[in-house]
Amino acid sequence: MDTVLIVDDEEYLREELGAIIEMRDRKILFAASGIEALEKLDTNAVDLVLTDIRMPEMDGFELIRHARKLYPSMPIVTVTAFASTETAIEALRAGAYDYVTKPFSIDDIRNIVCHVLQAQHLFNEVNYLRGRLGETYSLDNIIGQCQSMQRVFDTISRVATAPCNILVTGESGTGKDLVAQAIHQHSPRKNEKFVTINCGSIPEGLLESELFGHVKGAFSGAVSDKEGLVQTANGGTLFLDEIGDMSMALQVKLLRLIQNKQVQKVGSTQQETVDVRIIVATNQNLQEKIAEKTFRRDLYYRVNVVEIGLPPLRERGSDVSLLTSRFVKHYSDMLDKNIKMVSPEVSSLFACYPWPGNVRELENAIERAVTLCAGDVIQLDDIAQSILSYVDEKSQSKGNLHQRVANLELNCIKASLQANGHDLALTAEDLGISLATLYRKLKKFNFPLTRKIVSFEPQQKQISPKARTTR
Repeated sequence: MDTVLIVDDEEYLREELGAIIEMRDRKILFAASGIEALEKLDTNAVDLVLTDIRMPEMDGFELIRHARKLYPSMPIVTVTAFASTETAIEALRAGAYDYVTKPFSIDDIRNIVCHVLQAQHLFNEVNYLRGRLGETYSLDNIIGQCQSMQRVFDTISRVATAPCNILVTGESGTGKDLVAQAIHQHSPRKNEKFVTINCGSIPEGLLESELFGHVKGAFSGAVSDKEGLVQTANGGTLFLDEIGDMSMALQVKLLRLIQNKQVQKVGSTQQETVDVRIIVATNQNLQEKIAEKTFRRDLYYRVNVVEIGLPPLRERGSDVSLLTSRFVKHYSDMLDKNIKMVSPEVSSLFACYPWPGNVRELENAIERAVTLCAGDVIQLDDIAQSILSYVDEKSQSKGNLHQRVANLELNCIKASLQANGHDLALTAEDLGISLATLYRKLKKFNFPLTRKIVSFEPQQKQISPKARTTR
């Protein structure tokens, strides 16, 4: 419901105006002076103020100035019988959205009220969506407690407010786009556009036009002028994903854009000045591509002012468990289910699985499992066969699925113990679990519980001669 505050020292004018704009889903408030209006604003959420100009104690201009300081996004429309140009200009300078002159027609006042309220709804919706976008791409929503991710968060915080270009590297599925969005959302450009283009998904012949635009007649099918994504991102951030797939010819034009802050449409001779921050990402080794002469060294140094390298999920230890919990809750809520957790066997499998598709693969696995899960705990039967087949490949044992998962977990612990010189603290850190959890797992597999484990093999429980006799 919209709330409109009408301010006028003449009671009959207040009531007349209220009767004209009154609707079922609209609440009307009245104030006889500017001071009373400020009191109403202090105790009510008002969407629009209609105010007279000439009033005792506090006139409309002073009310507008006070209200704009307290409620800068609230529109104010002046209603006045003194329709001089000077009065209108002064009202607009004070912060009024618009003005209406007396006498006014019923249609005029209704139309302007509807127009202003619709504009306010759009303004509120944009602010809401912008806030949601900021929450979605805030650092709090990029999950990670391991040291490598903490370094990523620290770097994002340091570079976000700087104007420098950024290179984000990492395997597919590690979240390079989330990092780029987070940098933008924490930068001074956050209220401007964030424009993304995947350089590997667009044919080379079209990529130049998509980036820089073209003029009518530049090529067959160019029936009109078209703005490029660089111009669209003007004032904001341009994110070039898979920069390693860009052709050498187009790299030259990108280098010119970075150096000169100018862009030239395909088929045009005119240069346009633009102001964009550039973030690029790749899952390729650009140093190797430079050596192969498929990526320009000068462009590399231009885009790589600061590099943010994202670790693969298999190197993030306990982050797998954190991400699993987050995705289970997200998809459980989305599908209106009451799934609380994954089973210990699934947790063990996820901890050992190498996740070649990284976070994207884990999220896909959880979405599938939540969709298929019939109870409140995700079981091994809910996990995709492509992941379960890893158990058959690596467990090196027979038996049912639960036994093979247990053997896979045992093999993971053995491998980590060997890689870390049998040191339990280092092994726990490597596996991404607490030392207490590692002790529990070692006890489950009958390992000797010492600071360092000399033998890789679990100890068999010994039966004393007396016990044998008893049996």
